[in-house]
Amino acid sequence: GSGNPEAATAAQIRTLLNVADGSTAGGGSIKKVASRRYYGFEQTTGIGNAGFTKMTKAFVTITPSSSSNSIKLSGTMNWSGSDTENQYSFRWRREISGGATTSLDGDLGEGTRPGIQFRLLGNGDVATMLLGPVIDQPNTTSAITYYIEAFVDGANQSVYLNRGQNDSNDPRYERAASYFIAEELDNSAHTHTNTNS
Repeated sequence: GSGNPEAATAAQIRTLLNVADGSTAGGGSIKKVASRRYYGFEQTTGIGNAGFTKMTKAFVTITPSSSSNSIKLSGTMNWSGSDTENQYSFRWRREISGGATTSLDGDLGEGTRPGIQFRLLGNGDVATMLLGPVIDQPNTTSAITYYIEAFVDGANQSVYLNRGQNDSNDPRYERAASYFIAEELDNSAHTHTNTNS
């Protein structure tokens, strides 16, 4: 009655905001966010065209609160490749704890044509690549680790995270950090369409 907000009880504030006890005001479609900043200088070797190679430091882990929710993947990866091959392809790889491993969009490949999500030049110098957004529907509440995996039309190539192939102490050879992000989206507020037409 006084109009003084400092005198309002917690119950009155919840009523004003239309929020149940124990809930969070605002709601929204994002239920959970996991992010990982990697600032090391990992080298992934043995990359070629016989299959994709998992980059063991390029990952983020999230545990969904509902199996019906989607996961939105994004981030920024700074990398370089061997100078003998200049075009590299990448995609996200889902590993469910105690469950299956799936290469996202890997089913788009046919014959010797690989299914990919990203492709970029990266021969020797640092290249910056946006990792999405990509939407996944993992149908689980178990912990999921999403890795980046790499492919190149060659053999025995390398990918260097956060540095160039040449890492000499010289202003021409930059260093960086990479960010890997997973967001759980509430499917009651998120519509996902999967179609080829």
